[in-house]
Amino acid sequence: MKKWFVVLAVVIVACIGCGKVDHKKAETLVIALVQKEDSDKYNETSKYYSEEFNQGESVEARAQKYRQLKEAYGDAVSMQCISVKDSTDLDDRPIVQLIYRVKRTKVTTLEAFSVVSQNGDYKVEQDDIKQE
Repeated sequence: MKKWFVVLAVVIVACIGCGKVDHKKAETLVIALVQKEDSDKYNETSKYYSEEFNQGESVEARAQKYRQLKEAYGDAVSMQCISVKDSTDLDDRPIVQLIYRVKRTKVTTLEAFSVVSQNGDYKVEQDDIKQE
């Protein structure tokens, strides 16, 4: 009986924190994605997005969208994380929601990202950009 208790305790301790998305890793992912977009390397952005996101939008459509946004908002000058929140997505998977204030050459934007763990890597599941 003691062996089962020890095994159960080890499993519970190992699972504490399972399913949580590491905030620092999520922030690193988002910053790298914005830098890729800002350097016009749109073909390299797919690796930052979840499988579902990539299936819902072609690289060409995404590139066109980001060209238009860059033309309207300008290049990123600085990024400040203003909100970090643990949550779940529609499938009850753990995510972290990050909101950044991004100062751009033409305007300042609020950019929201939902980051999920997928196949051992962190991926952006959703993003939203609005002028502040």
